[in-house]
Amino acid sequence: MFYSNSWTKCLICLIFIASGNAECPKPQVEGNVVLTNEALLMNDFPEGKEATFQCANGYLKEQGSERITCTSGKWSTLELTCKKKDCGAPREKPHLKYEFSEEGTLFGASARAICDKGYQLTGPSYRQCYATGWSGRPRCDVVTCDKPPEIMNGTITEKPGEEFPEYGGVIHYSCNEGYTLIGNKSIECNEDGEYNSLPPECKDVNDIPLKPTATISITTTSSSTVPPTIRDVNDIPLKPTATISITTSSTVPPTIRDVNDIPLKPTATISITTSSTVPPTIRVSGRNNCVGEHDTKSATENAAVVGIVISTVIVALIVLFILYHSYKRKGSYQMGEDPSRTKELLQFQNN
Repeated sequence: MFYSNSWTKCLICLIFIASGNAECPKPQVEGNVVLTNEALLMNDFPEGKEATFQCANGYLKEQGSERITCTSGKWSTLELTCKKKDCGAPREKPHLKYEFSEEGTLFGASARAICDKGYQLTGPSYRQCYATGWSGRPRCDVVTCDKPPEIMNGTITEKPGEEFPEYGGVIHYSCNEGYTLIGNKSIECNEDGEYNSLPPECKDVNDIPLKPTATISITTTSSSTVPPTIRDVNDIPLKPTATISITTSSTVPPTIRDVNDIPLKPTATISITTSSTVPPTIRVSGRNNCVGEHDTKSATENAAVVGIVISTVIVALIVLFILYHSYKRKGSYQMGEDPSRTKELLQFQNN
């Protein structure tokens, strides 16, 4: 009986000692929290030991306790919650703006630097939101052009105060007396660092080469054969139709903008020629108001016969007229009469 009670007491003591020395495993890290340096250096986590956590880099404490406790070989629940750090909007600078990623201005976000027109970026093109704030320091500097070029026989009348004109700067030129300005009288510095045009030139008017005048000739010929209206044989065209040509000439004065456009020779002539064919109506004799090849031939033959008859009659009349007068001058009506009869006839004629 004595031995039994003693063994029971010893067993209870051993259980108590064993349970009092129970340890917890090393705490596990999850999410955006990490163990502190102090907790990382600990190797044993006995009963009642505490472990300390903190927010990861780039995160800030939102709420909850940073500590957990080892109880009966298990850790208590961690109540710490963290959120991303907000870098805020980058500091404003002249002629500089940003385009942000989906994260906006929170930790891990990026922003692209953009300069206004006429300005160029100096420094990084992107900025990153880190735990310490935005990285990089970009800036926008104004674009400049080379020193304005001088021109012969002319001067610069107006220019910006800087030695190297900035974007938008305008340089004005003028020519000396007796010279004419050829080209643009002013040039401007562009956003790419170049002038928008070449500087002008100053030349003596007498040295300006003559421009050859060009003659533009436009000829439009339209030929149209309109069939005549045939009412009878008188309207049949017997010969090729006539062609009427109409030529129109107009002088267009040139548009003068500068000395390059001064015409030194007669201006160009534009000639437009239009031709049209109008069939004439030629009338011939016909019959029964019929139209045909046979009627036309018959009318022509009849006209020829009538012409021959009339010509023969006229020739016969002329011959008779000549013979009559010739016979009268000789005083004899019959060339074969005897002399005595001729004498009587002459005597009778004298009486």
